[in-house]
Amino acid sequence: MLRWFSLTLGTNATLNLLYYAGYLTMTVCYFYPMVLSVLISVKADGRFKIPNAEVMTDWARWIIGDEEFTDILETCVEGPVSDFMTKWPDFMQQQLDSRLVGKARGAVSRKTLERIYNVWFCGLMHSLRPKGWEVSIEPRAGSGYVDIRLRHKRKCTAVLIELKSSEMKEDMERDANQALKQIEEKNYRNLQGLPNIRTLREYGIAGCHFDSHVKGRYLELDGQNQWVEKDDPMMSVS
Repeated sequence: MLRWFSLTLGTNATLNLLYYAGYLTMTVCYFYPMVLSVLISVKADGRFKIPNAEVMTDWARWIIGDEEFTDILETCVEGPVSDFMTKWPDFMQQQLDSRLVGKARGAVSRKTLERIYNVWFCGLMHSLRPKGWEVSIEPRAGSGYVDIRLRHKRKCTAVLIELKSSEMKEDMERDANQALKQIEEKNYRNLQGLPNIRTLREYGIAGCHFDSHVKGRYLELDGQNQWVEKDDPMMSVS
């Protein structure tokens, strides 16, 4: 674990130093003094990578701060899907920092905002690692790369999440449906990437500044190794 202390360097300067020293292998588009600056990849394939678990753990803390969001995240991975669909929009509206997504941030395209949502969501999901969840960011899946994949080997369950940025609030439901459809069409649930997984929760999430819309489903693997959509067995607590 790298521990860094400096009386002279601020957070941004420290992160810049680590990046240029090669310890943080990502391309930084711009910094903003929230908890950490927003990290946007400008690699040719639009993906970003943090090279090891130690850096990834600290990076997640920089993104989400010291707050605990256990309830909403456990609902995401443990279900019921319907509860997460209902609760997430209010959570995101309350917790997402206004300095990241406001029009004054000067986003050059809808893709820029989508990457901001990806970074923020990834930071949240990495806090589930101590509970046994393996978190993968843009892993190869089927014929593409799913935004976020979570697997719990002991529980034989997984979660696939595809994120979209909508131009207008009226587009969010359509875009969330498209994100969920993309998971199926690109075969992100390919069994080769989900070994020994028997149950699956999938989410398409679309955001427009502070607002969001979630579509989701619960699936089980049948005797013919086919994914079958079913009612989420987890009881609602709302």
